[in-house]
Amino acid sequence: MMNRLRAALLAVTTSVTLMGTASMAFAAPPSDITPDHPGGVAAPHSPEGVPSNVEGPSMSRFAPAVRFAMRHPGAKVPGTNDFTCTPRKGTHPVVLIPGTTEDAFTTWSYYGPRMQAAGLCVYTFNYNPMTHPLVEAVSTTGNIYSTAAFMAHFVDKVLKSTGADKVDLVGHSQGGGPLPRAYIKYYGGDKKVNHLIGIVPSNKGTSILGMERFLNKSGRPANTIVGTVAKFLNMESVPQQLQGSTFLKDLNAGGMTAPGVKYTVIATRFDNRVFPWTNALIPESGAKNIVIQDVCPLDHSAHTNITYDPMTYQVVANALEPQRATRVKCTIRPFSSM
Repeated sequence: MMNRLRAALLAVTTSVTLMGTASMAFAAPPSDITPDHPGGVAAPHSPEGVPSNVEGPSMSRFAPAVRFAMRHPGAKVPGTNDFTCTPRKGTHPVVLIPGTTEDAFTTWSYYGPRMQAAGLCVYTFNYNPMTHPLVEAVSTTGNIYSTAAFMAHFVDKVLKSTGADKVDLVGHSQGGGPLPRAYIKYYGGDKKVNHLIGIVPSNKGTSILGMERFLNKSGRPANTIVGTVAKFLNMESVPQQLQGSTFLKDLNAGGMTAPGVKYTVIATRFDNRVFPWTNALIPESGAKNIVIQDVCPLDHSAHTNITYDPMTYQVVANALEPQRATRVKCTIRPFSSM
């Protein structure tokens, strides 16, 4: 199974790198994709998106979390998904959103127990819009419209169980940018989200050495091939996140923020997935952009492992509860993607 997944990822990545992205998004979400019918099937160990396998330990590094998730698909994230939790006064339920090819445990095993210890009600999910589950530990690779529609259903479940009127969202990569912003723009999230905190979000996509400026055009045979391959391999979110894709043009048209929603972006100059790293930022007055090296100059966190960076966690915690904010304790963090 893992070999097939690696082959799938390599096939899509290679196709995109060589041929550009497909034009396969819409100016409005597809009419057949709704929160009640987002598409795909539930993963066996994550009914209704809720990770329900064995609870994993809190990890301090990305690589061990990946290995655990692969061995235990649908692993519960410690400290999350207590649907009897009542939000502490002055707080909102927090929904943690995984990034592309990451499941909830892989991304959030460090955050879950720490946020619970801080007195927050914390939730997270696994979802992939596909006709059959490939590898459960690899999520959010499919069509972003479908994942955003499912997310609307999950947020409603959180709001109903907690009695809250809004949630705070904390997401990584796709989960901090295109995915929650699609939920906000297309599926009613503008009325249900208080604050979106995006950690290295792919808000403007990623460049492939500028080739997308020439190749990112509809009607080219290369685009048709990439779109077909991505859909077959359930990897549509990969070309959707390329700089200049039709999906991102539609999503960002008219502004990247919505009235009434707060936005915080946390970026790293050592991003090894979003190129250039400034594509993570939201250059609008309604957003606060934080570069982690401006807070802690010796923090060399990369894109993939930044959700295991204690300094970034402190910045997130301060953004969630500014009334309880504390000075970030900076240390040296050498560059590593794992």
